[in-house]
Amino acid sequence: MINKSMYYVYAYLREDGTPYYVGKGQADRAWQKHRNHKVPADDKIVILESDLTEVDAFRLEKEYIAKYGRKDLGTGILRNMTDGGDGIMGHKHSEETKKKIALARVGKPTNLGKKMSEEQKEKLRQANLGKKAPDGTGAKISAAKKGKPGKPRSPETRAKMIAAQLARWAEIKRNQEQSQ
Repeated sequence: MINKSMYYVYAYLREDGTPYYVGKGQADRAWQKHRNHKVPADDKIVILESDLTEVDAFRLEKEYIAKYGRKDLGTGILRNMTDGGDGIMGHKHSEETKKKIALARVGKPTNLGKKMSEEQKEKLRQANLGKKAPDGTGAKISAAKKGKPGKPRSPETRAKMIAAQLARWAEIKRNQEQSQ
């Protein structure tokens, strides 16, 4: 049984038992869908090291990747695209890959300017219920917006916003008075 608060290093195995991917995880990460690698059957997932701190897990992930080598670099058998220890942050697309990505997007529709249906909004709301942004997220967003002009609002819109805020304050005050 894996301690969900601790980290581990895992490997995905080929049919012949050799690893084709090494990763660092926590909780059920080894069994979750990956962007670039198909998650194998449970009997082809091996926990190499467990009950680790994140720092130790990163270090061991790097050691295992170095030990087995990377196919893309011609140094070994793993399909990992980085040397490990840094997540996807260490991966750099080649110029050829960047061009392929750009060409693949040409003429494809985007969601820019599209409205979500009420059903889509509700699905998104349900999916995010109970999720909390990491501490400091609000401060980072605030700092990023400082000094940037906001969207100008018409006097009618400003009046509606003020009326809505006054109504919320009145409701809060009514609730406080009723609870006393």
